[in-house]
Amino acid sequence: MLRTTIMATEDTVLLFDAGAGTAQGERNSQEDRYVVILPDEFPPSQTTDKFALLATYDGHGSSMVSEHVRQNLAHLLVSRPEFSQGDYETAICRAFEDEDSLLFGLSMAEDIEPVISGTTVALCLVNLTKGLVVVGNVGDSHILLAERDPLTEAIVWQDRLTKAHKPNTPAERNRIERAGGAVRVISGTARLGSLNMSRALGDLQYKNPINTLDIDATSKSRRVSTAIPQRRGDFLSNKPHVRTVKLDKNSRYALLCSTDGVSDTTDDKILMEEVVAALTKGQRASDIAKSVTSMAAGMPGSDNCTCVVAFFDGIQS
Repeated sequence: MLRTTIMATEDTVLLFDAGAGTAQGERNSQEDRYVVILPDEFPPSQTTDKFALLATYDGHGSSMVSEHVRQNLAHLLVSRPEFSQGDYETAICRAFEDEDSLLFGLSMAEDIEPVISGTTVALCLVNLTKGLVVVGNVGDSHILLAERDPLTEAIVWQDRLTKAHKPNTPAERNRIERAGGAVRVISGTARLGSLNMSRALGDLQYKNPINTLDIDATSKSRRVSTAIPQRRGDFLSNKPHVRTVKLDKNSRYALLCSTDGVSDTTDDKILMEEVVAALTKGQRASDIAKSVTSMAAGMPGSDNCTCVVAFFDGIQS
């Protein structure tokens, strides 16, 4: 388990254990990425609070954007002034914008990959001192949180903290159409261009300023446009769904971040019950995560599968 020395007496919760698993599935390549940043590895900030960061990134088109996000997003988040002010939801939103700005600069300078590839994000920032879980997600990767009974380890409450961003939901379709874009159903799946999601990082061909260019008619950006170039907004949004949950110092918790290769193939309730059951048998978080991804990757037609598992104990639990 994690060294108990990471806990200070003023902390609300202890990060008891954390680990990740990933599997390629039946895809030709592995485009998923993840991060597990423990408190003693967390980037320096202007606060004395103790943090951990857990995230999964599901790349599409290539692994270039998911890898870039893996390397940069945590540092962008911590460097935001809102982070040191304790406004973590705003800091996450601004960090997503900053990452897209970095990708745009890269695409203008040397690399077209951010124009034609992108990634989902399911990010979980945990303030161990204050007992806060703050999530931000774009796309269809998800974060599950379950509260465990301190005596029996039975799950007494659980929820999916993230929100799937799909082009055919009324709010997302309206946003896309207001921006001058169009949603089309292709082979039974609602799509924005080639994407089956309406929010992501990267994929700059669907965002200003690139989607305002009068480019070749074969381009995906052109085919999803209904407005003239000067009136086009962002068809694809980088604005995350954000949510904050307060943890209780008398309770225990299990948390799982995953890409859709896991979440689309497993019922949330059953998945978390299996995760907690494995914990009670003495399994490490990393072994549990690897078991989850191995099982998902073994299914017919499996996608890239990645998950991060973490367990938090309230200091009085």
